[in-house]
Amino acid sequence: MTIKAVPLSPEDFCLDPDASLMDALKLMLEKGINHVPVCDPERFVGIVGINDILLELIPVSARVEHGLADLAFAGDATRLLAAHVEGLKRRTVKERVKKGQVLDESCPLLEAALLLSQNPSPLPVVGAKGEFRGMLSRRALLGYLAAQEEG
Repeated sequence: MTIKAVPLSPEDFCLDPDASLMDALKLMLEKGINHVPVCDPERFVGIVGINDILLELIPVSARVEHGLADLAFAGDATRLLAAHVEGLKRRTVKERVKKGQVLDESCPLLEAALLLSQNPSPLPVVGAKGEFRGMLSRRALLGYLAAQEEG
């Protein structure tokens, strides 16, 4: 059996690569999710995650290799963080999108289980022509398998 039989979520949305990071953040907060699929009109492009957005708020000097290891000296940096949040409106999703592992809808369930166990986030599922079908989560796969056991 393939993952085509497993209900995917979310099926109803995919962000445009030109959407702002603020749009992505609002969508994640609204839906209570940590990753949003990104698609152009014809195919899946990648994923942007909440951690990608959080990293945008941290000063570059702390994000680079061998950069600042401690930001305690900054004290209350609420205004700095708020300014960086405002900057999310000017940055696009395509600047932070990551391709990562992608599942074809014909992927066998056992392989999907292995790949999910090795990845920190749900995995995008695409059709034969690269069109986005939805996201496969650990919860969805395990729920499907548990329902098969009961039935």
